[in-house]
Amino acid sequence: MISMELLLVIIVAAVATYLTRYPSMVLSRYLKVSPAVERGFRYMPIGVFAALIAPTIVYHPTTAGQIEWAFYAAVVVAVLTAWLTKSALWSMLAGVLVIALLRIVL
Repeated sequence: MISMELLLVIIVAAVATYLTRYPSMVLSRYLKVSPAVERGFRYMPIGVFAALIAPTIVYHPTTAGQIEWAFYAAVVVAVLTAWLTKSALWSMLAGVLVIALLRIVL
């Protein structure tokens, strides 16, 4: 059972999230953005994804001083898949598949 305090925190967080996003949704009906800004918005998800993934690739922890080659092989496959298919979904699936298979084999 959820306590009243936890329920109140969830409701306040939901209202705060809604109130911070609602004005931009209303204003977007009346404001026109330039094509350059629109192009920039289209690249925002992949930029955020790259910003989340890059530190993991660069600062990947080692196990007992050993480099985890399966991880870096999966990164290479994911990057090549992303470059060839231009699809984040296919690149993530390829990377997960490669690391899973290499961890089973190695």
